[in-house]
Amino acid sequence: MHNSAQPPGDEHHEKTWRVTLAVMFIAQFLSGVGFSFVLPFFPFYFRELGVTSQEQNLMWNGWASLVFGITMTVSAPLWGLLADKYGRKLMVMRSMFAGSVILGLMGQATNPWHLVALRMFQGATTGTVTASITLVSSITPSVNLGFSLGLLQTAMLLGAAAGPILGGFLAELYGIRLTCTIASGLLLTGAILVIFGAVEKFAPPEKKTGGGVTIIKGIIGTSGFKMIMAIYFLVYVMNQMLTPILPLYIESFMSETESAESMTGLTVGITYLIAGLSAMMYGKLGDRYGYTKILVISLVATGIISIPQAFATGIWVLFIERCLTGLAIGGLIPSVSAIVSRIISREKIGSAYGLTSSVTCLGIGMGPFIGGVMASLVGLRFPFAFMGIVAFVIAVTVQTTINRSASGFSGIHKLSR
Repeated sequence: MHNSAQPPGDEHHEKTWRVTLAVMFIAQFLSGVGFSFVLPFFPFYFRELGVTSQEQNLMWNGWASLVFGITMTVSAPLWGLLADKYGRKLMVMRSMFAGSVILGLMGQATNPWHLVALRMFQGATTGTVTASITLVSSITPSVNLGFSLGLLQTAMLLGAAAGPILGGFLAELYGIRLTCTIASGLLLTGAILVIFGAVEKFAPPEKKTGGGVTIIKGIIGTSGFKMIMAIYFLVYVMNQMLTPILPLYIESFMSETESAESMTGLTVGITYLIAGLSAMMYGKLGDRYGYTKILVISLVATGIISIPQAFATGIWVLFIERCLTGLAIGGLIPSVSAIVSRIISREKIGSAYGLTSSVTCLGIGMGPFIGGVMASLVGLRFPFAFMGIVAFVIAVTVQTTINRSASGFSGIHKLSR
C-alpha cells in the first residue's frame, strides 16, 4: 500500500516538524558519536582484557556482535508495536537512556564476557537509529521524506565519523575506559535534548480487532515488504562484516612504533564522514528520481570499490579506498528507509520499522560473526572481496525484482520511476 497520508499542512505543523527534525539531527549525531567512541575499538579492548590471540580476538568480537544482533532481532518488533501504541518520542528517549547506561558499564568491564553480556543488553534495549527514523517518518510530509531521512542518516554518519577520530586519540592517550564514560554522557545529553526539544502530537490509535500479531502479519503481507526486509538484512551483513576485521587489517600495515588506534579511528571516521555528507545528496536524488534507482547505484558502486581493498598494498591505499566506500554506501539506508515509509501507512510505521530493525539487527549480528569466522579461517583480506560480491548480488536482485510485473511488487515498482 502506497503511503499517501501526510501530516496536516498548516503553518504550525510546518514549524514543529522542522524543529523536531533539527532536534533529532543533533540527538542522532550525539548518539552516533557516543557509540562509535567505543565500538570500533573492541578488538583492542578485548586484547586489554587478556585476549592475545588474533583468532580468539576475532571470535570474541564475532560473538559480541552476534548476541547483540539476536537480542535486538527479538526485541525490535516489540519496541515498534509500543511506538505505535504509546508514541515514537518515548521510544527515542528509552533507547538513548538505555544506551547511556550500557556504555557507562562497558567502561567497568574486567572480563571479555562482560563486554559480550553488555552487547546483548544493548541489543535488547537500545535501537536509537530505528527509533529516530520512526519518529521523523511519522511527522514529516511525504514530499520531504527522502531529504529528512537522508539528513537523519547524515547526522548518524557524521557522529560515527567524529566518534572514532576523537575516541581513537583519547583511547591512545587515556585508555578506552574513559571513552566509555564520555560516550555515556553524550547519549544522556541527547536523551535530555529529545525530552525538551522534540515535538510529537501523538494520538493513540483506535482499538481494532486483532492484536500485535495481526498487525505484523498485515505489514509483512504488504506488496514488496518481504523483499525490503531481505535487502535490509543483506545490506547490514555486508556493511558490518568488516567491523572486527578492519582494525586488525589496518594494524597489519603499521610498524610497531605507529598507533593502530589513531589510524583506525581516522580511517573509520573519514569513511563515515563522507558517507554522511553523501546521504543528504542521495536523499534528495531519491525524492527526484526514485529511491530504488539510487539504491541500485549505491550497491554497484559499493561492489566496485570493495573488491580492490582485498589487494591493498599499504595503509594509505586502503585509506583512500575506504573513503570511496563511504561515498558509495551513503545512499543505501536512506533509500531503503524511504521505500518503507512510502509503502506502509503512517499509523503502522513504528511496527514496520520495528520489523525492518529486527532483520537489520540480525544482519548487524551475523555480519561481524561471519566476517570474523571468515578472517580467522582464510585471512583478513578475503572478507573485503566477499563484501563486494554480496553488494553485486543485492544490486542484481533489486533490479530484477523491480523489473517484474507491477502486480507483484506494485508499491516498489512505483518508487522506481
